[in-house]
Amino acid sequence: MSHLPRMRRTLLILSMLSLLALGGAGWVQTRSLGDNPLSRHALAPSDQMRLTGFVEERLPAGSYLYLRVRTPDGSRHWVATLSTAASRESAVQVQVFARADDFHSRRLGRDFSPLLFGSVQAAPSASR
Repeated sequence: MSHLPRMRRTLLILSMLSLLALGGAGWVQTRSLGDNPLSRHALAPSDQMRLTGFVEERLPAGSYLYLRVRTPDGSRHWVATLSTAASRESAVQVQVFARADDFHSRRLGRDFSPLLFGSVQAAPSASR
């Protein structure tokens, strides 16, 4: 049972990546590719990265959640993800698979530069 949330998250991420790949290939396309921030901002596998840090701020926006994550070196990154259980001050690990240098959230009425897109999971505690 303890693996169920991890499996669910993994399936969700794989589904998102599959839709991204199929959308880019023209197979599944409900909107134009220009409207899909993941297709426009997807990182090459060699450019994808992992961040570890603490959640400083959470901004719910429909099915997405924006998190401001502070890494151990003090840098701050905005990350858009699907809803997660990560609460403020939680230690998290982010697998980043897309980046937008200038992103405007219509739902939040706010600009993010840059905005990282990725999957978020709990991380082992690190020093603040």
